[in-house]
Amino acid sequence: MSGQHREGSTKPGSRGQITRQRIRNSAAELFERYAPEEVTVSTIARHAGVYPNQITHHFGSKDALFVESAFSSLLRDSARLKTVSRRTADPEVFVTALARTALVMPSIPMVVSALGLGRSHTALQPTLTGGMKVLFRSSTHYVRTILQEKGWTMPESVEKEVKTFWSTIFGAVLMGQAGFQGTPSDLDVASLVRINADPKAMDERFAPDRTGGG
Repeated sequence: MSGQHREGSTKPGSRGQITRQRIRNSAAELFERYAPEEVTVSTIARHAGVYPNQITHHFGSKDALFVESAFSSLLRDSARLKTVSRRTADPEVFVTALARTALVMPSIPMVVSALGLGRSHTALQPTLTGGMKVLFRSSTHYVRTILQEKGWTMPESVEKEVKTFWSTIFGAVLMGQAGFQGTPSDLDVASLVRINADPKAMDERFAPDRTGGG
């Protein structure tokens, strides 16, 4: 994600890559607890057990580290959504559970703030774009798997529904942060994502018995 120009110099499992991950994990933990402006590079360095100049070396700036940490936390939290699919056979209940779970994930406010940084820091935009692409790709794969397993369909493409879902989640949280009356959970996020039971399966289930049994 961010700092891609630096990644080529650190092989997976190398000391540099391990240090990057330790810094990212520490930053994510701090950013989840405190507002970005309340977290300094020195605080992150102390928490991660590194020197402040190691943070600037690996990430370039606190803002870049914040963006990476936000999406790293989001991808971690989104794994919680996968457990929702095992709890229901009803598509409407499924989507509602996904929305409720996503709205309370601690990483969502971080990502909303990270997206805001991209407006004034154009250097962060490639990182933000990369993070969103990873999120959309992994979510699309997950939804396609669920549709196949449960025999459900979508009236729109999976990619479009996934983008609608996440865009609405981010928008709902942003409105809450801006002081919109009510809470994000008051917005009917689930109604914007449509999943139907397989029409063919329903037709077969309710078709007249042609075997003579009724």
